[in-house]
Amino acid sequence: MKNLFILISLILFISFSKAHATRSIYVDDFASILGDTSAENTLLSYAQANNIETLLLYELHLVHNTYNLTNATTNTVLANFISKAKTSYGIINVGATSENGNTFTNVIDVYNNSRNNANEKFDIYNLEFEFWNDNSTNPGEIYCTSYLTPNGLACSNDGAFEFFMSSLQIMNDLAANNSHPITVETYIGWPTTVQMNQIATNVDTLRLHAYVSDPNSAFSYSENRIIDIANSNPDLNVSILFSSEPVFMQSWLLENTMTEAEGIFISDWENESSSWTNNINIEGFTYFAYTFNTDINTLSVSSIDDQNISEENILYPNPVENTINIANSNNLMNTAVYNNLGQFLFETKEKEIDVSTLPKGVYFLKLLNNEGSLVKKILKN
Repeated sequence: MKNLFILISLILFISFSKAHATRSIYVDDFASILGDTSAENTLLSYAQANNIETLLLYELHLVHNTYNLTNATTNTVLANFISKAKTSYGIINVGATSENGNTFTNVIDVYNNSRNNANEKFDIYNLEFEFWNDNSTNPGEIYCTSYLTPNGLACSNDGAFEFFMSSLQIMNDLAANNSHPITVETYIGWPTTVQMNQIATNVDTLRLHAYVSDPNSAFSYSENRIIDIANSNPDLNVSILFSSEPVFMQSWLLENTMTEAEGIFISDWENESSSWTNNINIEGFTYFAYTFNTDINTLSVSSIDDQNISEENILYPNPVENTINIANSNNLMNTAVYNNLGQFLFETKEKEIDVSTLPKGVYFLKLLNNEGSLVKKILKN
């Protein structure tokens, strides 16, 4: 019954016409990860295993302090990480996250322009500035002392919103003048309807927080803000942001899966009959944040069946470009190939499997013999 519910959730996710089934994650503690090959590969392997296509990197100001991201010689460590993520681990987009426009102007955009290879560049400029949060904007608080007072703005939600919008304008100007395609986006909590209207017309994507402890309440928690977005900028891309922090959804996700959480939200969305649902694109889901997520997983094809087959079957080469070979395959009956959403593609009895026509990305091979089944993951380059 558990596996049936997971499979139904997956089918809902795949068939959801207004979502593109993308999964993203904010990467906290990145300054400690970068430059540590083992930590980098652990992060990227987790992303690959859980069909995460977008990484949103925190702590770039700390990275800059260590590696000087404006220098093409010293910033190579970041360039190598981004390139590795895109070329070897199936990451499609890498985003830079900051809380002010000056960091994008003086560091992030300079870094991007210092690299000639598109695989080494940031694809997303992501603003995170909680202008609605009194604990950050009031007199004496961090936003007040760091940003608002120095710029002659009131230490209030209104002053913080003015600073937020000026940062978005800076980011849009940078994106417009960058030869590399840049998506401008922001994370949003609790703007007013008027504020949402201004934000929605100045970004390509919104990451809307649904910080609840149980996904069964996520849609109702978000609905009014989604309606504001739909009324402000029809067809804007929106990613629903779940928090894996212990105070929010971590306990639920440890007992279930990301796919189930997403399936519940999608089911609630599809049950909403109002016409406004046609005015918005729910492009997928985002998770905050990596260090809270490491014991949380999504559905792979392997969760559908018990794995009784031994691990002796080895796939090579992996990553693969044209043909994947199965070693120690004397007892193998057949192999089924699935895409990264668990959709069946084809099956074969061959021990050398031609995957040359498949698009680049993550795939699962389900090997079957008289002992049972085993699922292996491959990366198609």
